[in-house]
Amino acid sequence: MGEQASFIIEDAARFKRKVVSWAQQFEFVLCLDSNQHQNEYQVLDFVIAIDALESIRLSNETNPFALVEAFHKKVNTKIFGYLSYDLKNELEDLHSSNPDYLSFPTSYFFVPRYIIEVKEGRCFINRSTLEALYILDQIEAFHCSEDEVITEKITWKTRVDHDTYIQNVEAIQQDIIEGTVYELNYCREIYAETANFKPLESYLKINEATKAPFTSFLKLQSLFALCFSPERFMQLKEGEMLSQPIKGTVKKTDNFGENERLKHALFNDEKERAENVMIVDLVRNDFARSAKPGSVKVKELFGIYEFENIIQMISTVTAQKRNEMSSWDALKNAFPMGSMTGAPKIKSMELIEKYENTKRNLYSGAMGYIDADGNFDFNVVIRTLCYNANKQYLSMHVGGAITIDSIPQKEWEETETKAQSILKFL
Repeated sequence: MGEQASFIIEDAARFKRKVVSWAQQFEFVLCLDSNQHQNEYQVLDFVIAIDALESIRLSNETNPFALVEAFHKKVNTKIFGYLSYDLKNELEDLHSSNPDYLSFPTSYFFVPRYIIEVKEGRCFINRSTLEALYILDQIEAFHCSEDEVITEKITWKTRVDHDTYIQNVEAIQQDIIEGTVYELNYCREIYAETANFKPLESYLKINEATKAPFTSFLKLQSLFALCFSPERFMQLKEGEMLSQPIKGTVKKTDNFGENERLKHALFNDEKERAENVMIVDLVRNDFARSAKPGSVKVKELFGIYEFENIIQMISTVTAQKRNEMSSWDALKNAFPMGSMTGAPKIKSMELIEKYENTKRNLYSGAMGYIDADGNFDFNVVIRTLCYNANKQYLSMHVGGAITIDSIPQKEWEETETKAQSILKFL
């Protein structure tokens, strides 16, 4: 385990803002924040990995999961990083010819110099007490920028205009009628060029407002990802695999009674239940590739959960990993998350390439960590701003599940709502 120092902190929220700000002096940072959404599956509250002692950066290499697994075995310690959606091309007979404007690596993992964790009113630092005290003094003295005006006015554009989007949804519904797919997750990119964007200040402000349970902040030199995700992709803990797909979202109001009505309506919405159960079946099939026979179970179906700004329908699927399967095998066999593809999965990913006109890149991928024992936890990268500071290119993808019952105009409006749930804070 190595050295670890522990200290009591009086104001956890203030300390977290400070430590994320202090970390910006380093080139490599990954922060994971549950925003205190504690439940039986939550392993951590807040952890930030800072500065890379060793790392692996992949861009279109063959057998990427094997390469990352070999790196993990070599360093034999906890590593942090991400898997981008486009790794699908190395897992199945798929390709991506759409343009990539962001230029993120397809995968990046690193061994951090510093790991700082906050849990139950205490701060833990992977250093001796004396060195940890010095770091704490630096963090406390660091000026935390929380400007109200966090960026210049941004001019947003869409890669898919309204009419083209409607036509594509109608074409997808024709594919469904013909039996090609049952459901398809169709997304579009909203972007800004020459954007003078402040990643840190933006992250601090949006996180304070959204308090999403799988929030993450990535700095990879000049590349940034600000992720305010409500969704877990996959967790492995002592041999138990867990996934929590989300299908079904409504916006909260300020009225308690109205929110109770919305929760009841969401639970009984036949379209949302149909979408949710299709993805649950897909996750069950993915898990079966790595699971002990008979161990795949739907622990909760159509759970209704209330967050800071939204109400969501979340199901929980569990399974016991087969002993001969490595942690990376289990992760690979379920990637990417079924809620971001559609069903059946491979055909859905083929159609996504056909109807979308940019690479998803990090969007629809996963960010998280895996420890020396193979336990891991990864989110689904949605509700995310990606920024290439060298290009001054800012990007956000939004989308939803298209089914035979979808109303094209309402699907467009849903993407607008999802975009504004983040962009309104800018």
